[in-house]
Amino acid sequence: MPEEARQVPPEIEDYLIALFARAGQIGGAIGGGAAGSHGGARGGARGAARLKTKVEERSGDVPGTADQVATRLTGAFQKANRLEAGDHLRLAVPLGLTGLQQIIIDAELSPADDASVHVRLRGFGKEGLLSRNPTRSVTDRAWAAITSTAR
Repeated sequence: MPEEARQVPPEIEDYLIALFARAGQIGGAIGGGAAGSHGGARGGARGAARLKTKVEERSGDVPGTADQVATRLTGAFQKANRLEAGDHLRLAVPLGLTGLQQIIIDAELSPADDASVHVRLRGFGKEGLLSRNPTRSVTDRAWAAITSTAR
């Protein structure tokens, strides 16, 4: 994958770090009240900043209009939150029971011809040492959803 594709937009990096800070804040509050909450948030943010953000990319021409592709993508992730992203579609897909780990799916849609749309789909996630590759799994699921016309 080219180095340009591996670059993580600053707003996505900040969002992912904030998730870890929130998780640390919750954990710190359980054991240490307000002071623990603050310290946990700070520790969670520092830990997340040290973790490299994993980037997965898929691209190609997909059948349908941009609206149809966007509908297929959002339909694949019922619990996803839509994030501000200017001229493209960005979803935060929560994982697990708590949803504290999230994978960001970023889809840039541009017309290819009358019957298809060119899509550049990228997935971003913070993964630890014992990863089960959630960034790759969610990105693969997103790509499968938008390339499928059987709905």
